[in-house]
Amino acid sequence: DTTTLCHGDLHLGQLIRHPAPDGPWLLIDVDDLGTGVPAWDLARPAAWYACGLLPPEEWHRFLTAYRASGGPAVPADGDPWPVLDVPARALTAQTAARAVTKAVLADRPLDEVEGCLVDACARMASVRPGAPRG
Repeated sequence: DTTTLCHGDLHLGQLIRHPAPDGPWLLIDVDDLGTGVPAWDLARPAAWYACGLLPPEEWHRFLTAYRASGGPAVPADGDPWPVLDVPARALTAQTAARAVTKAVLADRPLDEVEGCLVDACARMASVRPGAPRG
């Protein structure tokens, strides 16, 4: 469905509580707001989880809260990966390519996070798209 209102640049740093510390969660930085496929809004946190950059407990807490609030990107229960797999893979590949390019241009080795992204690309090649994840 491409008629869903989407953030366009969602990551966990875009979520704040106001008033802090116990106010409701608010989504900030809506410069890229528009309509689109909501699964792409979850591509970054899903990719970070799949790459090992977002701990499983944080991913599951985020996904549970997202579902509980009626978030449209994934089914209300069950495996979210049939919907998130392609966006997460695409964002991982794009981010890894940018990281390699930046490292080459700066004549430096990949840092730890960049290495995780490149390693995830290598692992993706051995897992067929849409396969269930843990």
